[in-house]
Amino acid sequence: MVSDAETLSPALPTELEKQTCLLLERACEAGVTLATAESCTGGLLASLLTDVPGVAHAFERGFVTYTDEAKADMLGVPKEMLESEGAVSKPVAIAMAEGALRNSNADIAVSITGFADSGDEPGLVHFASARTSQPTIHREAHFGPRGRGATRVESLRVAVEMMLERL
Repeated sequence: MVSDAETLSPALPTELEKQTCLLLERACEAGVTLATAESCTGGLLASLLTDVPGVAHAFERGFVTYTDEAKADMLGVPKEMLESEGAVSKPVAIAMAEGALRNSNADIAVSITGFADSGDEPGLVHFASARTSQPTIHREAHFGPRGRGATRVESLRVAVEMMLERL
């Protein structure tokens, strides 16, 4: 468990920390590396994955793509898709995860895009996970108007679970 005052630990549920440690340990054992593509979480998942000493090397890289332009430039999400579907959608979440995988040396990538506390539906978050030579999976969560912090923490939990499932 992470307990260093220099980490996100004080703000996170203990169970999320345990799941993150398990994810990183299993990734190291399997020789698998991870990448993230984040929007509404603003890099919190990447930070969480680098908080665990001794196994953080399983994290290959992260993309923080808060704007549509960043999603297009860094991950190759088609601008037409962003315009027609909206950034908070299943197709964009899938394109983000696949773009993170394509633009990294990782074996597994996860994406998070949603409305943390505003937008059309506060608490709506789309997730996708891509793995080399496997189909990309998607999840949609409705956390409700719980607030920005609670939605972001719950989003971390879902993303970690998805990556564990891909191992």
